[in-house]
Amino acid sequence: MENTFMIHDEFKEIDTRTIDERNRLTLGELMGGYKRVRLYKNERGEVLLQPVVEIPASELWLYQNRDAMESVLKGIKDASEDKISRLDLGEL
Repeated sequence: MENTFMIHDEFKEIDTRTIDERNRLTLGELMGGYKRVRLYKNERGEVLLQPVVEIPASELWLYQNRDAMESVLKGIKDASEDKISRLDLGEL
């Protein structure tokens, strides 16, 4: 798998860390709770870590279906604004 893309964002230095004798680098709190990252390296040897989240394959359809995703997001927004009503399942 090879993904190449141009980055036009600005980065600021946030810390300096030392790679240990087993070539490991600890990131800990710098990752903000993410457990997986995608790694990119450019011709100058600079490395970019991109946090990623994986989803179950059974839920992929939602992210591929714009109408369904918009409906879910609208429902979440309505619920956060208390624009919901109770449904009596016995009346269905």
